[in-house]
Amino acid sequence: MKARLIYGVAGLFVCAAISSCNKRILNPQGEDGGKIVYLISNDYHDNANAVLAYKRKADGTLTPLPGSPFWTNGAGLANPKQVLGPDDSDDPIVISDDGQFLFAVNGGSNTIAVFSINPDGTLLTVPGSPFPSGGQTPCSIAINGRIVYVANKAFDPLHTITQQPNYTAFTYDGAGKLVEVPGGKILAPAGSSPSQVLLSNDRRFLFGTNFLAFMLPSETPIGTLLSMDILDDGGIKLAPGAPYVVPSGDGGALGLATNPRSNTLYVGFPVAGSFGVYQINTQTGALSFETQLTGGPATCWIRTNATGTRLYTLNSGENTVGIYNTDNPDAPAFISKLALKESSNNGDFSLGFSPDGGSLYVVSQNTDTSFAMNNNWLHVLKVASDGTLSEPNEPLSLPVPNDVRPQGVATR
Repeated sequence: MKARLIYGVAGLFVCAAISSCNKRILNPQGEDGGKIVYLISNDYHDNANAVLAYKRKADGTLTPLPGSPFWTNGAGLANPKQVLGPDDSDDPIVISDDGQFLFAVNGGSNTIAVFSINPDGTLLTVPGSPFPSGGQTPCSIAINGRIVYVANKAFDPLHTITQQPNYTAFTYDGAGKLVEVPGGKILAPAGSSPSQVLLSNDRRFLFGTNFLAFMLPSETPIGTLLSMDILDDGGIKLAPGAPYVVPSGDGGALGLATNPRSNTLYVGFPVAGSFGVYQINTQTGALSFETQLTGGPATCWIRTNATGTRLYTLNSGENTVGIYNTDNPDAPAFISKLALKESSNNGDFSLGFSPDGGSLYVVSQNTDTSFAMNNNWLHVLKVASDGTLSEPNEPLSLPVPNDVRPQGVATR
């Protein structure tokens, strides 16, 4: 029964190839295949949140996509005192497996915005959008075929919190309408601040992080890393041993990434400035800790390239990207580190690859609202054949207010 919810890897590659061919036909010459990057403005003012969309030119520079910004009909999340937790999330904007829909969180209004994607990359709000997120402060989304998983952080400095944090499963139909799966909800401890949901390579398991659970008053440590088994109807239940306590003294788990050619899960430990390597039990989804490696200050977000031979860590405490050799997925070896341009008075909180793997996009958020300049940037990094990075052009200044912190990267 579970197999009907799991997409075959070969099928995904075929779909990706067809989508790529279509884009080359439908988009104009000279635009580098019409590659597009989307992010969320995260504007917390009433109904001011929006998806910002850019088209990449052949020289790597970006131009706004016609019609951008695309309004989500909701509000983003504010963090006026810049406290730990509200902004710490990953994958707040994602594209469906078939490339037909884009999903984006409205963190300040507890909804998920859904758009259909036109052939030219422009967005059209689907009927009924935005939809309730199943909790408060949605912050992360993962998609498994027609099943959508949402992490609800329940941490909003501008609104009263009345619900527990949770992970909630939805289905969506051919029109993009979200419907909550009956019984498809797992509650997290109050104040634990869930921050990400991520699917395993085989789509059988869902991983999550309760980032601030390690700070909760308790006689015994509270686990911050989760593994969840995906049920036949798309619902979820905790895997054996979950939630897991990360190595002693390393604070909470945050960023997650799987290696596409192994059963390896990488987990950021930002408080310790490091990341961990875990092995995934392919029968139960249980996680076992293998090793820990030094990263950079506030190692938060993690990505691997499509072949699984390189791993990238976003070190928000120093605005750098660390690069590691993962020819052996369980033993990452440090290669180099790239310092991002325009790195004062901001922090880097999102990253994602272009479809061809030739560019790595990084979103920098303004973290000092007293500073006159708007330090919200979108960086376009060039990925060399050996996996190393460079930033050949100046980052793009994002068109949002100084007190807003954009987030997320989704590409097509």
